[in-house]
Amino acid sequence: MEPVLTPLLCREARALLDLDTAEVAFVARIPVALLETFEAGHAMPPTTVLATLRRIFERGGVAFTPERSKRGVELRACA
Repeated sequence: MEPVLTPLLCREARALLDLDTAEVAFVARIPVALLETFEAGHAMPPTTVLATLRRIFERGGVAFTPERSKRGVELRACA
C-alpha cells in the first residue's frame, strides 16, 4: 500500500518543486483553500485528492523518503 501523503510531506514536496499552492491546486483541479487547509493540518481531503497530489509531485521528480531523509522528500536523479 502506498504511504499516505501528510500535510508536512505535501508542503515539503511543493517547496522542493518551487510551486505555490495556486499552481498545485490548478494542476490538481482542486480549490486552493482545500490545499491550504490540508497543508495547515486542519482537514484531510478525500483519498482521491491525496493520490492526485502525490502523482503530481512524483511526476515532477519528487521521491517520498520519510524513512531515509529528515525532510521526507528528495528529488530523484535523472537518468
